[in-house]
Amino acid sequence: MKKGILLCMAMLISVALSAQSVAGNIMLNNKSKAELTLETNSAVQLFKEFKTGTYQLGFTFKTDDVKPNVYKETIVFFDFITEVQKDGKLIERIIRSKPIPYFPGEMLIGAESFDFIGILSDIGQAKYPDEVGLMPAGEYQVSLMAVPKGFKGAINPLEFYFALRKRPTR
Repeated sequence: MKKGILLCMAMLISVALSAQSVAGNIMLNNKSKAELTLETNSAVQLFKEFKTGTYQLGFTFKTDDVKPNVYKETIVFFDFITEVQKDGKLIERIIRSKPIPYFPGEMLIGAESFDFIGILSDIGQAKYPDEVGLMPAGEYQVSLMAVPKGFKGAINPLEFYFALRKRPTR
C-alpha cells in the first residue's frame, strides 16, 4: 500500500515538473536565419551596427505552467551559447559561465549577451596595431543559442551568415 502511494506521488510530481516548459526564438531583424552584408572586415564596425540598430537581436519566449517566485515574478534563467564557424570549420564555441535571468515576453537584447564580437575580433592575426579586430576573408556562420535552465522546451536558435572579401591593403 505504501509503495502504491509513493509511486502515485512520484508520478504526480514528475507530471507537474514535465508540464513546466519554455518555448521561444532568437531573431535578427525578425528572422531566425539571416545573411549580412558587411561594408568592412572590422568586427568593431559590426558591433557598432548592432549598437546603432542596423541589426537588432530579438528574444521572445513564453512559459507554460512555470510557477512564479516569492515576489510573484516568472523568471527563467538561460545559458547563452555562441558558435562561430569560418569556412565551415568551428572556430570557437563559448557557453557563458553564469546563466542570465529573463522575464517571459518579447524584448531586444544587446549583442553583448553573446560572445560573437569577441570571437570575431580575435580571429585575425594582426601584424600592425591598426589591424586589431579585422577579420580575415572567408565565409562566416554565427549561431546564437539560449538554453533554459531547469525547464523543458527550447528556444529556436539564430543563425546568421556573411562573407568577407580580402582585407583592405596597407
